[in-house]
Amino acid sequence: MKRDDFLKQDDVRGFIDWLAAELPVKPFHLKMARSRFVPGGLDVQATGLEAVLGHYVWSTRWTDAQGKAVVSGNWHETRASLAVLRNWLKTAIARQDEDQALAACLAILEWGGVRGAVVFLKRLHAQGRLVTYFTRLAPLMSLDSDASLDALDTDSVERFDAGLTKIHALFDDSGSPIYDSRVGAAMAMLYAQCRSQAGKKLAKKHWLAFPSGAARGKQIRNPKGIDSGFAGAPQFFGKAVSCQDWAQWQVRLGWILRAVLEQCDWFKADSADMAARCHAFEACLFMLGYDLRCFAATRVPEAVAVAAPVEEDEVPQFGWVPTGCSFEKVLPLYAQFRRGKEKDDLATFAQWYIRTQGAALKTAYAYCFPYSESEFDLFGSNEERLNDVLAGGKSGLYAAVASTQPFVESAEREQICLVDALLVGRTADMPAPVRTAWLLKKGYAGTKSAAGTLMTVGRQVGRHFGLLDKDNRPTAFYHEYFGDCMREP
Repeated sequence: MKRDDFLKQDDVRGFIDWLAAELPVKPFHLKMARSRFVPGGLDVQATGLEAVLGHYVWSTRWTDAQGKAVVSGNWHETRASLAVLRNWLKTAIARQDEDQALAACLAILEWGGVRGAVVFLKRLHAQGRLVTYFTRLAPLMSLDSDASLDALDTDSVERFDAGLTKIHALFDDSGSPIYDSRVGAAMAMLYAQCRSQAGKKLAKKHWLAFPSGAARGKQIRNPKGIDSGFAGAPQFFGKAVSCQDWAQWQVRLGWILRAVLEQCDWFKADSADMAARCHAFEACLFMLGYDLRCFAATRVPEAVAVAAPVEEDEVPQFGWVPTGCSFEKVLPLYAQFRRGKEKDDLATFAQWYIRTQGAALKTAYAYCFPYSESEFDLFGSNEERLNDVLAGGKSGLYAAVASTQPFVESAEREQICLVDALLVGRTADMPAPVRTAWLLKKGYAGTKSAAGTLMTVGRQVGRHFGLLDKDNRPTAFYHEYFGDCMREP
């Protein structure tokens, strides 16, 4: 489907008109817990979308090409910071400089507080394909392009996640928005409210099902967690949302934002062009999507939030509970599978595991979890990296995450296995009942059983990489690697 065909659909047109009418007067209660990204926390009322921009906060830093730290927090600082990153990336790609392109991409991830795409980016770089990959995708991601969404297929989009959406958005000049879990959650909620208000006037065809991702804590990022009558948002990394779907939704969102902005005069300060206005719109959605309770007329009780359902694609809605798996058992079996020279991807390995181990389909796919793209991204690795990961210890962990840098807390729910190892160490001195209660209270797990799964996977991963000793207690490397991450104040 092309842009004009998409925008002329009754459901899409109706939503665009609703956004233009409702967002200037809609009340929001922005409430965020203290974190490294929001050091002082946030608790403020705002009326209208433009007012939200004044409360934007993303306290972060990254290192520029000269090795200097660039720090930003509010929207004015963030906009300037992103302009430098955009120029670095575009200049490197224009010069076909693979090394500088990689450095710019990694800096963008550092700014965004995400790390999941590091292995993929370094793999492209090692193959000499990094510049070509982003250059080839650029016209397909542009909001001005006449290309069809169908062109964002398995041949063109090799991977998509919360890091890559930022890189594609910064490389683009047309206003293509960053589409992460928070932006997606806000759009899903707005669309749910729009359809709820429309009642009998609903368009027959339902064109929009904005996907989102799970939160790290107790926040709600699925409209169904606010109102059981709302449709649930399809979840990133679930069966319903492929990486190609995610890329297409970034473009669809951009088309919608531009169509809304063409009807109004929002975000025109400092003579901002359409692309800049799109990114200001996106920044407001980012703030609203932290916790969808900011939309609620009355605050949703925390107990209700914790009970937010697991959707049909079985992606948890919050916390740090992994898919139940046996890391210690399956890793050597994966190495055995690789020696068979079959296609090295998740689906083929799962079928091999079913065939050779007599496992059920659901079990086989669950056991692939640690090697998936959002975790250690092991499929498609070269032999050197695979052997390092198999050997474990410090060098194995560095190979697994494609970095020798200390662990940094992510803004997204990614690298869950490592976070679980971190939590095992943080709770090592707690009696079992106290530990479980703490995990539930913090929102890291929703049930006692889920807390047990978290601990089991965390222990196996932690021991393999030398983060935990044989008694599951933190080692010197644990403290070196994790530092003060997720330490209680």
